[in-house]
Amino acid sequence: MKNLVDFHVHIDYYPNYKTIYDFYTNQKIYALFVTNFPEVFKKAMDTFPESKYVKIALGYHPEMINIRPFKKKAFDEYLDETKYIGEVGLDFSKDHIKNRDEQIKIFRHICRKTADTNKIMSVHSRNAEMDVLANLKEFGIKHAVFHWYTGSIKNLQEVIESNYYLSLNPSMLKTKKGKEIVQSIPLRQILIETDGPYSKYNNRQIVPDDIPSIYRDFEFFLGIENLKEIVFENLNKLLINQQKRF
Repeated sequence: MKNLVDFHVHIDYYPNYKTIYDFYTNQKIYALFVTNFPEVFKKAMDTFPESKYVKIALGYHPEMINIRPFKKKAFDEYLDETKYIGEVGLDFSKDHIKNRDEQIKIFRHICRKTADTNKIMSVHSRNAEMDVLANLKEFGIKHAVFHWYTGSIKNLQEVIESNYYLSLNPSMLKTKKGKEIVQSIPLRQILIETDGPYSKYNNRQIVPDDIPSIYRDFEFFLGIENLKEIVFENLNKLLINQQKRF
């Protein structure tokens, strides 16, 4: 599995999270371990050994506002401990639109604090694609990856033209709209993700052992044979631009 990439996974939400973490490292899969709260990021940094392959991102998921308030002081304090920010962003779907103003306030703080740090950001943008994009561009965020994009093709083109990346989830191949989105993204801006354990694969919870099959599914759909090499090269370019190697 060497040189495979999973650029968005919630390792701490797996019951056997230590086994999952070790799997990525032992199989040499490059993984971005996103967190939902600054406090969880700190606990993960203290719990898991340093890994060449698994990088832990500092995050605050926009869906989490009603579960735990954003601790600005903690986020700012931990910012220097990582080069990766995620999961962060906005969610204006019907279950979360009521928190729109607070979400924007938090996301703008995150963008403001990370703008000059050259970090890589994994962003959530459900029903809020243009608001996310506007804030990224306003604060000069250079290295952002739109996770599991579900917006319009028109808005997608603006994301692409802004030179941001998109991490593709296997669930996108299950719908007509998802397939259209996948086909519309230049190969040079594609990364792959599982979003485990939130996603399903073959009608069950997705696990990192599925990653080779996920790559084959995308290769078949896109009519290519070298997706692993493409994604690995894209990751390298992202990291070179950030002046840091994974």
